[in-house]
Amino acid sequence: MAAHGRYRYRDNASMNAPITESRNCLTENLDIADPVGIVRLLRQADAQMFSGFDTWPGLLDEESLEAMARVAWQLSRLFKHEGSLVLLSGAGTSGRFAHLLATEFNRILRAERLPEVFKPLMAGGEQALIQAQEAAEDSVSLASKDLTAAIEGNTAPKMFIGITAGLSAPYVAAQSELCLQDDSFHSVVLGFNPASLARATPIEEWDKTVKDVLDSSLESDRFTLLNPVVGPEAVTGSTRMKGGSATKIILETIFRLAVEIVQEEAKPAGERTLEFSADNLIPLRGRLLEQIGHFSRAVDAAYSNVPALAELVRLAGTALRSDGRIHYLGRGCAGMLGIIDASECPPTFGADLYDVRGYLREGWEFLGYGTAAMKSKGKAYDITHKYFEQQVLPDISKGDLVIGVAIGMVGDNTARLLQEAAVFKAKTALLLVTTEPPRASDLPDSLGHLCVLQVPRAGCLPTMNNEAELALKLGLNAITTGAHTMAGKIFGNVMIDLRISNSKLYDRSRRLVARLAGASDDDARRALHHAVFKKQPTEQELAGTAIGTIVQRAVGRSKIIPLAILLATRRFTYEEAEERLLQEPRVRRIVQDVLGEASASPVS
Repeated sequence: MAAHGRYRYRDNASMNAPITESRNCLTENLDIADPVGIVRLLRQADAQMFSGFDTWPGLLDEESLEAMARVAWQLSRLFKHEGSLVLLSGAGTSGRFAHLLATEFNRILRAERLPEVFKPLMAGGEQALIQAQEAAEDSVSLASKDLTAAIEGNTAPKMFIGITAGLSAPYVAAQSELCLQDDSFHSVVLGFNPASLARATPIEEWDKTVKDVLDSSLESDRFTLLNPVVGPEAVTGSTRMKGGSATKIILETIFRLAVEIVQEEAKPAGERTLEFSADNLIPLRGRLLEQIGHFSRAVDAAYSNVPALAELVRLAGTALRSDGRIHYLGRGCAGMLGIIDASECPPTFGADLYDVRGYLREGWEFLGYGTAAMKSKGKAYDITHKYFEQQVLPDISKGDLVIGVAIGMVGDNTARLLQEAAVFKAKTALLLVTTEPPRASDLPDSLGHLCVLQVPRAGCLPTMNNEAELALKLGLNAITTGAHTMAGKIFGNVMIDLRISNSKLYDRSRRLVARLAGASDDDARRALHHAVFKKQPTEQELAGTAIGTIVQRAVGRSKIIPLAILLATRRFTYEEAEERLLQEPRVRRIVQDVLGEASASPVS
């Protein structure tokens, strides 16, 4: 078989493919870019949040602005009604942001002397804040149980806001449908695929699909769908990136506008700067565009210091490639964003749970949970600075990278722990988002590397740093995405280091090897078998080995698919493939070196 073209892969986007699961042509060379190139490619992908994607309505289109204004108006009514309730619900990244936003929104409402109406729901409960609970995301019975417990005894007006980036989470869809059966609710679903591309596959224990629920919900005047299309993710299907960012932008813009509506209504008629009503929300459009414009400038600021951010990507990638770890230290929202970023690495990249960890000065009390109860779930749930200092720091290695994350000023405890990490020979860095250049006296001593992202303003309200938080989130996403790309977790812009833990993931892995290696299905099966059992299979072994046996041998092992892709080229023995991956984890670079660049270039 001729080598030319065998190792190309095709774009999986089609008229029927969810946009959030399609490959982004802007980042198809993410895996062979240097750190500066990685940051620039991520910058281009994130710009689609505001520029729009293809012919679909985007964040700045009229239907999106109209829906946001309508939700903001309805939310403002609840702010004025004692006992009202707003449920923020999601799974995975969406659930983590539901928790963070509910906490922050209640804090601001308290400062504004308004009722604290927000309550978070998450598939898998608080345990999913650290470790993905994938089975819970498809559980309709769990969705019903969680919703019932959240609203028990509450007869006041309520709003449900379900976040599902791909319009694919049955947990969210089932709760939204239940809320529409209760006249006290208005139901809102936020996602970034058009409703026509919502998940239409059957779900066990449910006689509906997500698309069925959305199609019927759109007929109700108590339902609003927020679904600007922000384009495919930089890493295919990784909705922690644009999905998480756009969620933050939209919900914080709506929240800010709802607070402003209440503030305007409290003024004497002659002092109001806006005149609006339930029947005339057009005056709110300008406020929405103004706030989204501020977020757009915050995104620009996140990528304003490419060399410094790229240096953190290089350091993080070097740490992972040398079996080191990445540790985030911070306080408040900044520290929590570090924890969220770290918790998303295992499900996104197939990383080990301890490759990237975040530690928060306030611990679980920041989200309203008892630290002792959360710690009882396992050491992965001890997120305090105290734990880092007592348990992690003594075992830290010179291959580790410790990054302080901060908005405005660096916390004293974060600064102290960075200095101690430097004493233990770890690499240290600071990712600081600020509105003014920092003074040298405000920075920790013995700091190895500094990346400052300077935003025009911290946030839209005096007690809200939402725009600075967005810039920080993008910086954190860039660091871990770039680091795992450098560590060989990505081919083109597709995550390849799946952990083969069941038959479904075996089938997915086989298709992935076939597509990325340009191999036949039989050749992909043979290469996977070779990678799992570490020897070339005979035809009898290939035909006679049960998938369950393969899964049993593969579970818990990493780099099965990268090895299989190299073995599918028929240019390597198992030992040679393993050795090449130790020298250069990025599979496509190896294939380019062996077969030539054209044979390993992505095509659309």
